[in-house]
Amino acid sequence: MRVTHTLLHGEDLARLVQREYVVAPPVTVSLLKRGFNDTYLVTDVEGGRRVLRVYNRGKYWIRSESDLHFELDLLDHLATAGLGVIRPYQRIVGGRLGQLTAPEGERCFALFTHAPGTPLHEGALTVEQWREFGSGIARMHLEMDRFLTHRDRYHLDERILVERPLASLAPYAGSGRAAADLAEIGKLGERLTAEIRRLRAIDGAYGIIHADLHRGNTHIDRDGRFVTFDFDHCGFGLRAYDLVALYRGPDSPEEDRHRWAAVLAGYQQVRPLSRSEVASFPVLAACRALWDIGDWLGAADRTGDAWVTDAVIAKLRADVGRADVPPEPASSAAPD
Repeated sequence: MRVTHTLLHGEDLARLVQREYVVAPPVTVSLLKRGFNDTYLVTDVEGGRRVLRVYNRGKYWIRSESDLHFELDLLDHLATAGLGVIRPYQRIVGGRLGQLTAPEGERCFALFTHAPGTPLHEGALTVEQWREFGSGIARMHLEMDRFLTHRDRYHLDERILVERPLASLAPYAGSGRAAADLAEIGKLGERLTAEIRRLRAIDGAYGIIHADLHRGNTHIDRDGRFVTFDFDHCGFGLRAYDLVALYRGPDSPEEDRHRWAAVLAGYQQVRPLSRSEVASFPVLAACRALWDIGDWLGAADRTGDAWVTDAVIAKLRADVGRADVPPEPASSAAPD
């Protein structure tokens, strides 16, 4: 009987951590989350906390161990530069990435610093704090420009953001309603693809990004310091895409719009976006809605696909339909 994915025992992982890292024993390991990876809380004898990630196999955006080294090297670079991100630990034998043998085959693992505080979606942040968070994203992008590596990583281009999700959804056109909705989404996808290509041509608009910067992937501590984690989806993409998980359109509640305005203003203070990039957020929001469904369908062998209903597809059509592709900006002396 073949195995797709197994959940490893905490006691065995505790022995692995004690063997692989300089951590005060005895160590306890407990499961935090199952998702695109298995994430565990590691607690040492003095109560110190760390986070162990055991990477899942068969992810569409990971081609080799080199991709994982890219993520860990990037985190180390950002942390060294003083940015608020988690940092990977060195193993005793050297290197940050290890391998273990599971029933389904070899799986990689890495140990990270623990992000203190609470997720941003749980706290009541002030406008000034949201502004500072936006500035932090901009500083992260500037530091990513300074990251030098011989390794490669995938690109969040039209293939990943549009074409792959549409192909993943095609088998779910089981009813007339779903087929019609998916056909319409496909037509809208052509417009999204054209806009992605146009935005990529803007100087400075494309580079390394976190790629999944929703409010659950950053914590804020008691002193108001932000710590961002889960760079598992990082790659090369549109810098504005890193902000789109926080974007809220004109039909959103007032509180959400004020939060978004503060984040964008903070970002612009440090790293200004072009007018075309600012105008592109509805398009990028549609791309993220597509990508999110395609991303989860990529893990359907582990998490299932019963959630893909006609209602889900109809909502996706509505979400993607809100993306009005902006017209070409008029010629002006102001920078694009």
